[in-house]
Amino acid sequence: MKNSTRKNNIRIKIISLVTALALWLYVIAIVDPDEKKVIENIPITITNASEVRNDDFVIYPKEEFKTDITVQGKLSEIQKLNKNNVHIYGELINPVEGQNIVNLKTNISNRVSRELKDNTYVVNLEKKVSKKVKVKIEIPDSIKPSVEEAVPELSELEVSGPRTLVSKVDYVGALLKFDEKTDKPYEKINLSLEAYDKDDNPVDVEISEKMINVDLAFTVEKSVPVKINYEGEEHDRESLQLSPDKLTIEGKEDFIKSIESLETVKLGDKDLENLENKKVKISIPESVRIKGDISELSISKK
Repeated sequence: MKNSTRKNNIRIKIISLVTALALWLYVIAIVDPDEKKVIENIPITITNASEVRNDDFVIYPKEEFKTDITVQGKLSEIQKLNKNNVHIYGELINPVEGQNIVNLKTNISNRVSRELKDNTYVVNLEKKVSKKVKVKIEIPDSIKPSVEEAVPELSELEVSGPRTLVSKVDYVGALLKFDEKTDKPYEKINLSLEAYDKDDNPVDVEISEKMINVDLAFTVEKSVPVKINYEGEEHDRESLQLSPDKLTIEGKEDFIKSIESLETVKLGDKDLENLENKKVKISIPESVRIKGDISELSISKK
């Protein structure tokens, strides 16, 4: 009787052990099954990028280095992996100008199998070079009539970047703009700069100064009388008149403020023969304009 009871107990233990093993296998196979997924567009990090820059190399053409990875393993492990915690990286060994092959690695643990879409990646490098170019200030047509001069504080600046791009740069420029009309004849403003090629297309390079001070001279107007510069003998100067006898001059304040009147060109008796519909030219000082582009006036007897 005791032997029979002992055998029953052993049988029960064996059945329990087999049942437990079956349940464990069920949990492993069903509750935490194998899973496979592809994680796309993972950025590639160049681990020695700063050293490469220190050697005066730059990546050109610029591009975002990305690749895909396929991971496979237990669901509990695969679920932990995503684009934010999977890192793919490589090192540029003995970089040269042109194509460089980078061997890619990943931070994924050995508990998960992984397969990179690209085991290597091609990185194009160019030497970083620099040169000096002239500075231009562009004045839009809409404000040209009110601006006499826009002079940058520096006439040249240095641009640097990939050899291919730097060779295209013709000048560094800024577009003149100001928010409010001012009554001041002169003003200093600060403008942002951009590099351009000879066809005025922007070029993506570094500029030694991102901003530049520009001295502006605004257009000043003044109405002045016009005098007859007559040196003949046949006419009394007081008997002659001009139409109109006043003109508006334009220019920088420094030039305009010193001018109190204009004169006709020097006139002699021959110039005043037949005074009907007679036109005489105006003597216009340098750096000054006459508003309306008037260059001649009518002269007649009073």
